[in-house]
Amino acid sequence: MLKLKIALLILVLLITVSGCERITDTVITPPEQPEDQSLTVMTYNVYVGSSAEPLLNVQELLQAPAEVAKMYANVMASDFPNRAIGIAKSIKEHNPHVIGLQEISLIRRQSPGDFLAGNPTLAEEVVLDYLQLLMDALQAEGLDYKIAAQVENLDVEMPLVTDTGLDDIRLTDYDVILARSDVEITRQVTANYDSKLNIEKLNLENPRGYAAVDATIAGTSYHIVNTHLEALIESIRVSQTQELVDLLSNETLPIILLGDFNTRATEGTGYNILLGAGYVDVWQMDSEGTGNTCCQDDNILNEISDLTVRIDHIYVRNLNPTSIVTHTVGDKPGDRLASGLWPSDHAGVVAQLEF
Repeated sequence: MLKLKIALLILVLLITVSGCERITDTVITPPEQPEDQSLTVMTYNVYVGSSAEPLLNVQELLQAPAEVAKMYANVMASDFPNRAIGIAKSIKEHNPHVIGLQEISLIRRQSPGDFLAGNPTLAEEVVLDYLQLLMDALQAEGLDYKIAAQVENLDVEMPLVTDTGLDDIRLTDYDVILARSDVEITRQVTANYDSKLNIEKLNLENPRGYAAVDATIAGTSYHIVNTHLEALIESIRVSQTQELVDLLSNETLPIILLGDFNTRATEGTGYNILLGAGYVDVWQMDSEGTGNTCCQDDNILNEISDLTVRIDHIYVRNLNPTSIVTHTVGDKPGDRLASGLWPSDHAGVVAQLEF
């Protein structure tokens, strides 16, 4: 692993990406940190298990049940119960103080469905609870994590065609912050962005949001924020990025910003908005990879890793570590399950900061 002083990292970022004058005016003098303190954080998009693109491309609602059935089959084939075990092993290897998780899904079913009758009853029979499955996997690895905060994003119910008729499938999507049991958590904040995707032909909204907490580790408090920004429409993603920057603009605690930002490093508009607001991308190029985090094939069965872009990031602000070590997880051949599945279509990202 290559260790670089944060001053050098900031200098490289300023010269190659953002322009020195853009960040200098916005950086708040960081609080002093105690000596010999380390902080490890992780971000991981765990993948619901299917692309939604075919569903979003239907021309009318009557085409939706067949596409929903295909998506449901893909999700079940992606085998999150076993993928959760693989993700838990990556977490155990690095034992981060806090973890930002995206695409934490709750899938429920109703049979027979009543969607076409006005959907008077929402589906409640749990098929897969990703958060519970992951917490169980962490416990099985001997780890003690707690749910520090979670924000509900999408909550949608759609009809699914079966051999006997129509069922209803309900997907609720969350972003979650987990914290080790030895981390003190206060000031939990969750909210959805004003800017969100609307798909009129499906009568569907796709809100996104963020979860934030104050985490106290070895006597020092940090403001931890986890988010998953819009993937399909750049203008919405840019608006959400600016909302987040504005919401955090007066924060005086050291900020650690985790998530799947869906903006490419280093050319993405959202990426450069964050740099312009004083955030530092902590990724360091090293001998073990480029930091690319997305994306494996939709069925996550590709033999060779297909990660080609870096959209899962860890940023810091108001923070002055003496060194940072970063690396990806879940993207090596040995991380694949015995079935051939990758743990996710994304790689996770881990950063260890020393003070």
